[in-house]
Amino acid sequence: MSNVFKRSKTARLIMMVPAAGLMLTGCGEEPVEVQVYNTPDECAAFYNPPAQCQAAFAEAKALHPQVAPRYHNKTECETDFGSGQCESAPIIASNSIQTGSETAPQAQSQQSSGFFMPMMMGFMAGQMLNRGGLGGQAPQAATKNASPVASQPLYKSRDDRQTFRTATNTAVAKQPGATRIKPSSVQPKPAAMARRGGFGAQAARRSSTRSSFGG
Repeated sequence: MSNVFKRSKTARLIMMVPAAGLMLTGCGEEPVEVQVYNTPDECAAFYNPPAQCQAAFAEAKALHPQVAPRYHNKTECETDFGSGQCESAPIIASNSIQTGSETAPQAQSQQSSGFFMPMMMGFMAGQMLNRGGLGGQAPQAATKNASPVASQPLYKSRDDRQTFRTATNTAVAKQPGATRIKPSSVQPKPAAMARRGGFGAQAARRSSTRSSFGG
């Protein structure tokens, strides 16, 4: 092997290092623990303080009309979520939504009534709740360990009743309890018009191709 060929091969290998480093950097976000439940009572049954469960549920319920996907009619909504699982979307009076620590701009197209949205089918508790295994944790410690994820509503598509999903169709868990998720993947966003089938076949395909929740 000639010296020229060796030098050329070495140069190519050196130039490849930065690119590999950039790809690893992009995957460096650490998952955090959140908890998902169907109801506040189910949350309390997991040895969480009922008051914390109710507070997380209330936050999620308040956010629900601001982030739930919108459909032009009830039929389109029920195509994705099932019969009897959709409701009229209220008029959004404010031009922003509160997501705990951030304020996100609200789409102007959602200021009128007449749209439909899925019913809230569960909720994510953003703050670390006091489960049985963490029973000795003091309130101050729980505050310090607060999750960077907002408490928010969760939904279930008609063809995937086991999976809890955010309003942006991000799968977070297949059963109630604790799970780990990357914060950037579940940040609440202003309600947007959904295309028919947005939580249908697409949701099923995503479930089959993801090896684990959280990206």
